[in-house]
Amino acid sequence: MWKIFQEEFYKIASKKLIWIGLFCLLGFVTYRLARVVDDYTMTAGQETIHGKEAIAKDQELTAQYAGPLTEEKVQTIYEKYGFFYLNRETGEQNGNYCSRFITEQMTNSRQLEEPALEEIQFYQGSDWENNAAYLLEDGLRFDYVYGWDDLAETYGIMVIFGLSVIFMIGLSAVFSEEYSLKTADILLTTRRGKDGGIWMKAAAAFGFSLSIYFAVTVYVWAIYLKVFGIQGLDASSVMIGWGNRWGYCPDTVAGFLLYQFWLGLAGMILLTAVVLAASALCKNAFLAVVLSLTLYLIPVVWLKLIGPMRIFGYTVTKAVSHFMASMPVYLTMTWDFGFPAEQVMMHLAIALAVGVAGVGLGYWRYRGYQG
Repeated sequence: MWKIFQEEFYKIASKKLIWIGLFCLLGFVTYRLARVVDDYTMTAGQETIHGKEAIAKDQELTAQYAGPLTEEKVQTIYEKYGFFYLNRETGEQNGNYCSRFITEQMTNSRQLEEPALEEIQFYQGSDWENNAAYLLEDGLRFDYVYGWDDLAETYGIMVIFGLSVIFMIGLSAVFSEEYSLKTADILLTTRRGKDGGIWMKAAAAFGFSLSIYFAVTVYVWAIYLKVFGIQGLDASSVMIGWGNRWGYCPDTVAGFLLYQFWLGLAGMILLTAVVLAASALCKNAFLAVVLSLTLYLIPVVWLKLIGPMRIFGYTVTKAVSHFMASMPVYLTMTWDFGFPAEQVMMHLAIALAVGVAGVGLGYWRYRGYQG
């Protein structure tokens, strides 16, 4: 049985398209991070600093204010560094990470297209209460999180969706290739081929997808840690643009990144199960890829187009929407929706049920195949 697992794992891993896709994905992530570093600027006095030196300087400066964010601390930063703004004459940004944070989070700068220094002002009245007051009331822990904000976007969106496409292409041949090569009938005539062999093929698919997912995660986290170190991982997660203050969200940046990882893992397990079912239902790998991609995108069509029309009534639409939000394309993005903890658990339970059903369908369809 172990031999079947090894051979199937090798068959999946031998596909050049998978490695080309991984090389392009990781190459682009590495290039993007290099551009982030090269384009990074901050001003210290009258001097503008670029690149890694600017990151180190911002980290050093922010460390002086790390800890609970208070009104006094915000006032001190403003009095010492002013607002973060774009110099229209030179085209350069002026300020540092601390001034940038209070400018972007506590002023009207985001409502201005290209804000000049004289146009920026702190929120007032209800605007302050709705957009900035919570930063001083909820015990926010301030620190340098620029790199983690970028990582959350890169990993949670680009890497996860890139791996999803790679897995749909790479795993689509697990069962379907046996049909197209006319080897399924031969394999299914053996006792092991018709029982444990099917499970070993499925296990190899799961083993491959999870191994790649773990390896890619380690690589992406490692290159960001190399550039930004560990400073800011214990800061409040609401400091990064993806930290959610309405639904369930871990308190710290490190917790948020781990939350992304576990949601991505759940999504990859479910996606593998769906692709295995599609592979067993299709006569060749190309059709399996098309079916997998279709199933992957159906939730997007429902939630973006069909669901809002409520043509099936409120109750049915709500139930179906919960189901669609539990599918791979949205399950991995749960961190961005602000769902309460109970709803997150419900979606994970639905995903588990669908995953088990997908593997079961693939097993039943392949086992009963008669060419």
